Amino acid sequence: MGAAERGHLMPGGHPMAVRRTGLIRARKAAGFTQESFAEVMHVDRSTVARWETGVREPLPYQRPKLARLLKLTMDELDELLHAERSNVAPTQPVSPSPSALPAPRVVHAGLLTQYETLTDTYRQIDYQAGSGAVYQEAVAQLNRLLDMADNVPSPLYQRFALALGDAAQLAAWLAIDHQDYGAARRYASLALSSAQEGEDPGLHAYVLGIMSYIHLHAGRGPDAVRLLLAALHLATNPRFAVSAAVHSWLSEAIGEAYALSGDHQAGARALAEAERLFDRVNPTEVPTWLAFYNGTEHIMRLKGRCLVRLGDGPAAVTALEEAAEALPAHYVRERSGTLIDLATAQLMSARGDEPRSAEPEAAAAAASEAWELAVQTGSGRNQRRVRELLPRFEPYRRLAAVRPLLEMAP
Repeated sequence: MGAAERGHLMPGGHPMAVRRTGLIRARKAAGFTQESFAEVMHVDRSTVARWETGVREPLPYQRPKLARLLKLTMDELDELLHAERSNVAPTQPVSPSPSALPAPRVVHAGLLTQYETLTDTYRQIDYQAGSGAVYQEAVAQLNRLLDMADNVPSPLYQRFALALGDAAQLAAWLAIDHQDYGAARRYASLALSSAQEGEDPGLHAYVLGIMSYIHLHAGRGPDAVRLLLAALHLATNPRFAVSAAVHSWLSEAIGEAYALSGDHQAGARALAEAERLFDRVNPTEVPTWLAFYNGTEHIMRLKGRCLVRLGDGPAAVTALEEAAEALPAHYVRERSGTLIDLATAQLMSARGDEPRSAEPEAAAAAASEAWELAVQTGSGRNQRRVRELLPRFEPYRRLAAVRPLLEMAP
């Protein structure tokens, strides 16, 4: 069965799917909008939309209620979900690939553990080799999990949904690094609905944070603040016992968002709260999908980035130099981003009337290393960030350390 027939996601997040017009007609005939149907099904509206566009199928435990609401028998529902497949002809032969393997007939706990481990392996490869080395494999992993959905037994549904959410949020981060923000939104939406289905408020809040970074990268601070406040509302609810690491990470992100929105006082307060919360983080209780946020170097890296947004160059330099020194050598993408922030902070600290000051030369060295790492890891986002920084080096072009940078990263 080809990718078009399974509704697979492709790298870039574009669904190869068949619109389920019969399902749409049945919903409308029953008097539901997508929003009202999502409400009674206890899912997000985007989940209903994915059912109707053929990107996803309702999980087995959802189908009896779905059929009842639409006044259908289970056989009639199954026909609506799959009737259009016979009309699909792949435009080209589909060669075997990891995502085209048949779904396992029986999904047991041990097999699910292997898929969870595989997602974490892709995460570690991303840390060490960059998103370019693993993006396609991570999307294939997501497709494999989607294929398994119909074969997951009831006792494993919740765990399966969280495994799917973890794979989807990883794909969202990889898409962000590739500057494919449309795909990132689609993967994040899938992660969000999976977190809801898996009843994990921590993952739900974290995915809202991922979505906020799409706004941050586009310069939409108020939109990022709105999402992050919703995420914090979840993270701070004592009923949910969300990890302090999630709360701290969100507070750092909202500090950036407030700074970008021009509210530096609120940004500084959020950053202080992030540091206070980080002191309470127990590394053994950090969720797997937030495993990078379990060492002082990471809070310093994110603190420095937030301080850059807040315009405090000297304090940002101090934090980012500490982070760059402490970051493990194999965290190449994080090091590249940290060095870009450090170069930015050093240029903020450079005085225009002292063109021979140490700051521009140190900034050039940091930006040069960042560029090399960005090329090595295939990070389009970090390459773009270095290029955007180059005009700020123009006043220092005659310095020996600056000229090679301007030639290296045209």
